Amino acid sequence: MIRAVERALAIFDAFDVQHQSLSLLEIGERISMPKATTFRLVNTLQRNGFLVRLEDQRYCLSLKILRLSGLVKSTLGIREAARPAMAEVCRATGETVTLNIRSGVERVCIDVVDTPSPLMTIVRPGDHVSLLRGATARLLLAYAGDEAIARIVAQSAAADKVDPTELMADLAKIRNQGFACTSGQRIPGVTAISVPIFDIKDEVHYSLSLTGPSIRMDPRLKEFKAIMLEAGASISAMMGTSQLPIAELELVAGSETKAPKKPVNGAVAASGTPKGSRRRAPAA
Repeated sequence: MIRAVERALAIFDAFDVQHQSLSLLEIGERISMPKATTFRLVNTLQRNGFLVRLEDQRYCLSLKILRLSGLVKSTLGIREAARPAMAEVCRATGETVTLNIRSGVERVCIDVVDTPSPLMTIVRPGDHVSLLRGATARLLLAYAGDEAIARIVAQSAAADKVDPTELMADLAKIRNQGFACTSGQRIPGVTAISVPIFDIKDEVHYSLSLTGPSIRMDPRLKEFKAIMLEAGASISAMMGTSQLPIAELELVAGSETKAPKKPVNGAVAASGTPKGSRRRAPAA
């Protein structure tokens, strides 16, 4: 039963702005679902009013989806969506988890789940930090878009004593791999991992970050990156993004010295254009 529900939901993910109507074959190909299963589930969704079959035998989402979207809780905000995942990440890692937003030339912490450990990084909601140093700041800057990046770098690089060429290369690397990781870049002895949170427009205005003493973080970096990528994808899904990664743990499974075969966690260009792909249906 659970697998059938997952497969039916995957069909909805086959549609996006560029693919507003699809044939049965196209639906199956976009979510890697067998033809027979696609036929059965698409017919079920059509009979129940979630899909419409057009005259050319292609399918599109019905207005029933629009009615349901109007019932989404209007007060659902980023803190409410992120808080359960933040608590789970803190429980799994034992380190401090923060939710952050880009504001002008700074990043601002808007929520924190503290580690119970007495040896901890002190982060408080309302803390303002330059966008040029640290995993959290650079992650947010990397997804700010070409215009904003150029303006912020021109405005702040000299004052922060940052090499613009090296910074731009680092931002490109962050977008390509879908996360940022630094050790001692802003605060000596502190390691941080930051992942983007995509919204319904597939844009990044928020980031989820994990920070802690390097002595505890560094030996478990692969494990922590996997946890963070999964948490970022989960929150992004709740915020309505279409960027659902095929395998957010791909980087951890492979060599960190090689570029991932596919973008992790919806890696995008500086302009914010997504380069990820659709959700795959569960295997039979």
